[in-house]
Amino acid sequence: MNLTVKFEGHVSDVIDRLVEKGVVATKTEALRLGVLRLEAEYLREEALERRSDEAALAEIRKRDALVKAGKLKMYSEEEFLKKMGWKKRK
Repeated sequence: MNLTVKFEGHVSDVIDRLVEKGVVATKTEALRLGVLRLEAEYLREEALERRSDEAALAEIRKRDALVKAGKLKMYSEEEFLKKMGWKKRK
């Protein structure tokens, strides 16, 4: 998304000071971090759920790659129970 924003007064001064102090490298980064802080404060549960989903997807992709490379074997429930010598519960 592209966005053109014009800040004046106090907000503009704050952004400039954050860049000058090296807290952020650019004005754009200051805005990006500000939005992420708002997300953390007001959309916390949604943000946690999104990060959890992203982590789970990354783990699935990692395991899929290991299976494809032949470094990890996946078993169906039936195969697993047979290997363990267990019977399926009803």
